[in-house]
Amino acid sequence: MRPALLRFLKRPSALSVIDSLISSPSGIEHLRSGLSDTCTRCQASSSTQQTVQHPESWPSSDDTTKPSSFRVHVIRSAPNSPTRDNRPRTPAGWNKLALQTQRLDDESDVGATDGLGTRLVDDPLYKNDFSLWLEVLRYRERRYGYKGTLDVWKGLMARVPGGLELPVDGQYADVFWQSFVDLGLKRETLLVEVTDYALDLWKRTGKRWPNLYQSIVGRFVQCAKRSQALKWHTKLQDRNLTDPSDLVDCFQSAFSDFASSGEGVSGAATAPGRPLAWRLSAFREVCRHTNGHRIYSQVISALIAKGELTEAIRMHKFLVERGDHPQSHEELEPFLELAKDFNCADDYAELRKYYIHFKTQHTTNETKISDVSISEDQFAEPDANEWIKEKPFNDEFGARIFATQALRFDMILSGLKMFSVQAIGPRSLREMAIRARGCHDLHERITRLQQEGISIGNSIFAQLLSRLAKENREILLSDLLQSDQHPDMLQDVDMQERLLVSYYEVRDWRQYNLTSAILKELHGEGSRELMNIHARKHLACGELALASKVIDDMLTQGFSPTRKTTEFMATHILTPRRVGGGPVRQGDLHFAQELAFVFRFLQRIAQADAHIPPKLWVELLKRLGMTDSWNELRKCCLWLARHYSSSRTWLLPCDHPPLNQAHGEQMLETIFTEKMQDAIVAWGFIIQPPNKVHTYTITGPDGEQLAPFVRGLMLLRELQQTGVPIRLSRVIKVCEQRLVMLYGPPKLSNRPKNRQLRQENPYVFERVVADLNRAWGKPHLIDEQGTSRLYRKIKAIGPARPTLLGN
Repeated sequence: MRPALLRFLKRPSALSVIDSLISSPSGIEHLRSGLSDTCTRCQASSSTQQTVQHPESWPSSDDTTKPSSFRVHVIRSAPNSPTRDNRPRTPAGWNKLALQTQRLDDESDVGATDGLGTRLVDDPLYKNDFSLWLEVLRYRERRYGYKGTLDVWKGLMARVPGGLELPVDGQYADVFWQSFVDLGLKRETLLVEVTDYALDLWKRTGKRWPNLYQSIVGRFVQCAKRSQALKWHTKLQDRNLTDPSDLVDCFQSAFSDFASSGEGVSGAATAPGRPLAWRLSAFREVCRHTNGHRIYSQVISALIAKGELTEAIRMHKFLVERGDHPQSHEELEPFLELAKDFNCADDYAELRKYYIHFKTQHTTNETKISDVSISEDQFAEPDANEWIKEKPFNDEFGARIFATQALRFDMILSGLKMFSVQAIGPRSLREMAIRARGCHDLHERITRLQQEGISIGNSIFAQLLSRLAKENREILLSDLLQSDQHPDMLQDVDMQERLLVSYYEVRDWRQYNLTSAILKELHGEGSRELMNIHARKHLACGELALASKVIDDMLTQGFSPTRKTTEFMATHILTPRRVGGGPVRQGDLHFAQELAFVFRFLQRIAQADAHIPPKLWVELLKRLGMTDSWNELRKCCLWLARHYSSSRTWLLPCDHPPLNQAHGEQMLETIFTEKMQDAIVAWGFIIQPPNKVHTYTITGPDGEQLAPFVRGLMLLRELQQTGVPIRLSRVIKVCEQRLVMLYGPPKLSNRPKNRQLRQENPYVFERVVADLNRAWGKPHLIDEQGTSRLYRKIKAIGPARPTLLGN
């Protein structure tokens, strides 16, 4: 019985109830059981025969009976009940009466429509007493869970026509609104009812609960629900988002840690947390549809404090594109330091360029302000015409005007001139283009607008629309106008690249051509960024030959692949690999083919003086060694040694002078670390398949045939002669470890390939030690004393193998 009770108490629902009971004050369900010696069941059975006594008939504080330490509340009885005349007549009287559990349950059932008007909350004295409503809500929540909360909501809404209104401030407002919003996040229909009531309350009284927007939109951002966050942001921002910069509260929600991000939200999976990138993607979607926000400082500083460099760079680019800049150049300095520490060459160069430009511009502005003397004429009020010119033009209103068929373009143009409109938005431009009769007519309309001093804006949508109309490209123009993408979405480079790949995969050429035209407008035709996008497109679709052709064209034109393209290639071409293990075979591409393609890819980029992250070279060497592709491993190592040991420096793939030139020697030290040298020696001792050891030989420095186990040592010797520093002490230690593994007792290794290699090994101990010394040269790697010491070590840890000694 006890284990079953413990299991029951450990259930999430039971823990929630217990936590509520501990943290909540005493409620109306706590009865004055001390007034009677009978149990609750007996009291409930005799409740119909008892009447509630008047508070004055109870013992006073001077009596011997100990007073109750909690509040006891009375709930109004039915109209025909004999206790009706005994109910309290003061607003605070309800918390002085004792009730039975059954009556408490009946009186708190405010959502029942059949008993409307008979509850205590219907009494005019208590109708607006939200302390009573709060006790009812807490009781129904504890007793019936979310169904109880829904019943209280229904009861409140049924009494709104009678003058009941939810509080929007004070101690009770947050409890009521947050309870109903939490339930609405589970049931969207209730969320619609809550927001509709909030809108109605604002229209009638001008009051609103200030946390409504954050409680809904912030929660969807926290759960990485982009579509839901955007939907409710669009619905609530006009009346509940007082300042665009308040979006930072939603960003803080994206940083909130909780046990289950998606739990309790309609349509969200109950996963143990959503990745930060998903949450920030939803946050950017909300920001994209909000103009005028100034949140750069809070967002970037928080990401840097968390060490989220990738997301900080992504948010930096997004905010800068939307005109949201830091307040001072000092805020960018920690950002630059973080990018520099993580060896993000491309990102660091771009941030450095932005930092210099921003610092120069900021300093220039401050100088102008300090040097200019402000005269009284500068404080003169502007005339009426200047105020009219500065008044913004509502894009939605303009779209409705252009969509009205009764208004000709000339009439609309005259109206715009009359009100001194300086620019129209993308929605107005779209409606104007839809009503135009072809490309020629649209081009004439745009020209007339510009002649009248009315700009169509500098958005990608406006630029692309104008160019297509000028070039008379009817099909692309029609596809652009019929597209379901919002004009602002054309600015999202990452989204357009994903669309380009998806349209290319399904061979939807019309949408592909439209997306390609958008990307050309974003980056410029024939630009480095555009060619990198097409290279990643072919890599994502597995078209390695076409990807190689694009890379060759880039290198011919003097461009080099970006860091994003290089890492994208490694991610999509190389098969997954466990930490400390080899790659997992999958797909039709063999290990040797994919590694050869990656090597040629990186080799061509390096020959173009482009920077390659050292981790890519390290990963390539690991895969070559783990798959026993020894000839390819040796070829790659020697090429790297010869290539990076030259005296020239390597330029960053950017269009401006490099800020941090990395010398080739530093690249070699980063690639051929001590661990990599140990691994090369260890890979030399592993022959796959093991029976290959009988026929596999290595040619020594003097042309002699050596045991195959010395190949790793010979490779390190060649690297040392090329200029790679070698740690000799670690090399000797690894050789001794592999000899013990090869000639020691079987218990030293549980791997089948090591056991099989031990069985197939035809070489005796002394022969292998001698070949190691011949491969390394003089001075010998393992001298006579070292050989005797190693032999004694092998004898000490286990029985000797038959091939330990011999001729």
